[in-house]
Amino acid sequence: MRPVRTIYLVIAVLVLGLVGIVASDLQLFDGLSFDVRRILGWNAFGANLIVGIYGAIVSNRIAWIGYLVLSVAGLLLMGATTPIVALWLALKLL
Repeated sequence: MRPVRTIYLVIAVLVLGLVGIVASDLQLFDGLSFDVRRILGWNAFGANLIVGIYGAIVSNRIAWIGYLVLSVAGLLLMGATTPIVALWLALKLL
């Protein structure tokens, strides 16, 4: 089996970030209970980690490890599922 090309991993990261931004700005999940929203957030973060780990294994190791560090920092500091969502939240707060 051939490894996934880096461009597809980048597209996956962009889609995860876009879904997070759209969902938070349009308040799509406000009708759901807190537990369901928490599970959805952890699943989005988990998908982000899977893409980052796979990217670190397949290609551009240093770049993808940096992305993983930014992902964990964004989650711990801002509660964001991806660095793109963390950047969006930071820009909204400024």
